[in-house]
Amino acid sequence: MPKIEKWDEVNGASAESRMEAFLESVTDSYAIMQLRRTDETAQDRFMNYDWLERSGRVPEIDHYEVVYVGDLSHSADLNAMLEGLYVQFNVARPEDFRGHSLSVSDIVALRQNGVVSCHYVDSVGFRELPGFLQPENYLRNAEMSMEDDYNQLDGIVNDASKESTQERPSVLEQLKMERDRPTEPPKRAARVVDDREI
Repeated sequence: MPKIEKWDEVNGASAESRMEAFLESVTDSYAIMQLRRTDETAQDRFMNYDWLERSGRVPEIDHYEVVYVGDLSHSADLNAMLEGLYVQFNVARPEDFRGHSLSVSDIVALRQNGVVSCHYVDSVGFRELPGFLQPENYLRNAEMSMEDDYNQLDGIVNDASKESTQERPSVLEQLKMERDRPTEPPKRAARVVDDREI
């Protein structure tokens, strides 16, 4: 059973909660990621991928936040799916979407059959970003946002100031298990026949 049953229950939560919901989803889903509004990301905002390469830069997970997650409609064509999301987040945005229109420098993450892929919105089309959501990058970002003691970025959140009374599953371990899990087609549940249908 999924941890979060409706995406709109999570959209008001933190970017880390939205990312966790996306990564733990049992259904095919997508996440819209946009650059955080900081001085560090100002020059990357709305820049195409060629500009990043010429500048010796690459998109970094630490610079992005998840602004929206949703269920993914099934399509055999990846490009058609990405273009459909582009149109949706420019022409018919969901009412609860709080980000800017999907634009160059944004990232669309897709989770299909348990496999996550990330796609940079470029000037024309999308560019796949293999390795963008590496477990260690996501863990570092999550820890930086919650750590009391910034010189203690060690994979354990707030370990210097408090002792945890409850053991929480490691996000890094969850991501590693998800990455290493063999992919298999989803299984369909058997249809239950109601007495009224007979």
